[in-house]
Order: sequence, then structure tokens, then C-alpha cells
Amino acid sequence: MIKQLLASGLTALLYVSGFEPFGLVIAPLFCLAYLFYFALNHSPKKTAIFYYLFGFFCFSIGLHWLYISIHIVSGAPLWLAILLIGVLSGVMALFYCLVGFIISYAYQLFKSKYLVLTLLAPAIWTLSELSRGYAFTGFPWLTIGYSQSSTFLSAWAPIGGVYLVSFIVSLIAGYCLLISSKIRPLLSLFGVLIIIGSSFSIRSIEWTERVDKEFSVALVQGAVAQEKKWLTTEFIRTLTLYRNSLLNLENTNLVIWPEVAIPAYAENVEGYLDELEGILKQQNIDLLMLGINTKGKNGEVFNSVITLGDDNRVYHKRHLVPFGEYFPVPNFIREWLQKMKLPNRDISKGSEVQEMPKLNQYYIATSICYEDIFGYELLDFQPLANVLVNVTNNAWFGESIASSQHFQMSRMRAIETGRYLLRSTNTGITAIVMPDGNIQKELEPYNFSILKGNFYPMKDETPYSRFGDFFVILLMTLIMTLGCFIGILRLKNKNV
Repeated sequence: MIKQLLASGLTALLYVSGFEPFGLVIAPLFCLAYLFYFALNHSPKKTAIFYYLFGFFCFSIGLHWLYISIHIVSGAPLWLAILLIGVLSGVMALFYCLVGFIISYAYQLFKSKYLVLTLLAPAIWTLSELSRGYAFTGFPWLTIGYSQSSTFLSAWAPIGGVYLVSFIVSLIAGYCLLISSKIRPLLSLFGVLIIIGSSFSIRSIEWTERVDKEFSVALVQGAVAQEKKWLTTEFIRTLTLYRNSLLNLENTNLVIWPEVAIPAYAENVEGYLDELEGILKQQNIDLLMLGINTKGKNGEVFNSVITLGDDNRVYHKRHLVPFGEYFPVPNFIREWLQKMKLPNRDISKGSEVQEMPKLNQYYIATSICYEDIFGYELLDFQPLANVLVNVTNNAWFGESIASSQHFQMSRMRAIETGRYLLRSTNTGITAIVMPDGNIQKELEPYNFSILKGNFYPMKDETPYSRFGDFFVILLMTLIMTLGCFIGILRLKNKNV
């Protein structure tokens, strides 16, 4: 058991190193090859246990920064922070447990490593990641496809999103294991070369086209510490900080402030917002998008982005963070949270259908923080949206690896939709990302700064923008069906 713990822990550590900020992009591929190897050489029960341990360590290591928001920022006891991280890791590990059991069982049933490694295992892994991205409101963190956001394999994202990239990585891992095991090595090597060649070929396709007009943008990074953000002694300083950021942005088309840049309800700072409108006119700034909390007609609270200037819109966050922005718990637990002076109030969910703000005649698809880790969330705005805007506040997680992980996932949204991504964060990574996922400009995190740059609105749509995750679901289902059909035929022929 100790060997299993060490092996699964080391595999998880190597797997996490494949994601930002470490960027050892080949590491997850080799980890997956080893996981496949384990499944083919052990019983389904033993494999399920090993995969569960891998998943538990993977999330415990990859999400260790949650203790900052739970313990340091929110003030929860250390034991509670450790318990919550453990519970989350344990629940997420169940997906890996099931994957390991099914892959091992498939091999025990069909007795064909080539069949399992080229069809069944990659499809099972991909469907598991996809399921994790939707189940329990979704948690796609550490999805293997994200590790390739800076490589040529990301070329598959405009076709089938991050989950198609996951499938391609899984397929390469299967081929690599076949080559090392000397099972049809030439055929397997040919398969890898076909994938690499196809990836570079697809990468040259420009799915979307930029319009002729270029726009200027300024992304403001406030760098306001979370523990100071809501202090009354910091309120005026914060308002002044952001207001003054407009004074040197004359003739800028679009200015973006981060999530909840103004620590107040919009209804309580109407005079300040009117003052901003005046500054926009004086500075000839077309549009200002800023994060702030708003109240509904019935007193409900929204995490919002309001637009000032030439277009006045309000966007309410639609995909909320469980146990962060809302608490799906019984009343007695909520009462306990209140007694412990821990966060316990629910933010309301915005409507699924919301109007997009416009810069001139071009539409802006807005997302707030956590929303940009879900590719399907942005599909509601496509193909009408011409540019993506994300506002984020990673101050909850301090100076940890969370900001780099989050930004890596954000970049995939630009690739999937073929749109520029304009990302303004409080303490995370503020950047302009081009439609191919490359970073045009970015700021050093954790310091106040303003990023000035340019972008082009994009038109047309990618296959992923049109079909979303349906294409991958259909493809994986067909591959699984084909794999099972071939396996059953093999069994029948052996029994004849």
C-alpha cells in the first residue's frame, strides 16, 4: 500500500507540473501513459484504488491554494480548510477511480492492448473529464487538455474545444505506451506522426477573420488586497485609485476594470458613477466596463459588470462558485457559519439570456472570474460576439499558482472561439490574448498597473462555437461503440 501511495503521489505531482506556472507540458502525457500501463497490468479493483489515490493527490496538490481563501482570507479554522480541500479532492478523485476501473475491466474483457489504448482508454478518459466539467455545476480544473494551451496540440480546440485536445493527448499517450511495449510499434509511431502532422496542418487554418477597424484598450490591474478590499478605511482610496486611472487614458476606445473593482453596491455610489460618466466624456473614452455588486428589484445581490459611456448595460454573473458565492447547505450549517463569522450569504444567479454591450457596432461577450473556465458558458454569445472580456479577482488566493492555472484555462476560450480575450484582474494575470491563444501583452501580477494595447473585433465562427461539446460527446460515443463492437467480435471469433 505504501508503494501505491508513493507511486500515485509522485505521478500526481508530475502531472500537476505539466500545468502553469511550471509548464512541463509533456509531463501529463507521460503520466497518462503510466496510468494506462497500470490499468493494463492490474485488476480493476486495484486499478480503481490507484486511480483514486492519484486523483486525490492531484487535486490536493493542484488546489492547495484554496487554504488561502478559506483560512487566511475568510478566517476559517485551519482544520476546516484542510477538511474542505480533502473533501473536494476526494469527490473529484471518484471520477478517476471510475476511469481506472473501466479501463482495466475493458482490458480484462477484450484482452487487446491495442484496442484499449487506441480506442477505449482515450475515449473513457475524455468522457470522464467532460463529465467532471458538467457534474455538480462543473469543475474542469486540471483537465489534461489545458496543459497544451501553449503547444501545437491546441490547434484542435477550435474544432472540439479543450476536451478534443484531451482526447488527442490521451491518444498520443496510448500510442507511446504501445511503442514502448513493442506492440505494433511502427503502426503506433505512424499514428503519432499523423497526429503531429495534422495538428500543424490544422493550426494554419484561420477559422475567424478580423475586421478592418482596430480598437485601443486599457486594462486596469488594481492590486487591492482582499483583506483590505471591504474595509471602510480603504473605501475612498480604492475609488480614487480607479477614478484616477482614467485620467491618462485619453482617446481610449475601451477601458476595463476588474471584478468588483468598486467594493460597494452600484445603487450606493450613483454619484461616483455619474462622475465617471463625466470623466469618460472629458477624456473621450468610448466605453468603461467595471465590476461591482448590484441589487435586484427584490433585494437580491448580483456579481455584475456595468458598462458606462456610449452603451449602458449590466451583466450579472451566471455561473456562481459553490461555497464561495452561494452555499447549498441546510439551515443549521448556515447558522453555524454565521456563528463562526464565515461567509454564508448567497449571491443570485444572473439570467441565462443577457444583452451584450457594444463598442461601436461590435458586441462584447462578458464573463466574470470563474465563468471563463467553462467553454460552453461563452457559446451563448456566439457567433454574435466579436471580442471576449473577462474580469477577475484572484486576490482570494494570494500569490499562489492559482492565478497562472486560471489564466491558462482562460486562454483556451480565445482559441476555442477565435476571438481576442481582454482580461482585467485585480491581482491575477492581466493580459491581451490573441485568437490563437498567444499572449500579445501581459502585466506582472500583484502590482497596480495599466496595460495599454490594441485588438481587432473578429467575425465568423469556429466549429466549436457552432457545435460546442456536442461534437466531442458524439465522437467519444462512436469511438466507445466501435471499440466495444470490435472487442465483442474478437471474443466471438475466439470462441468459434
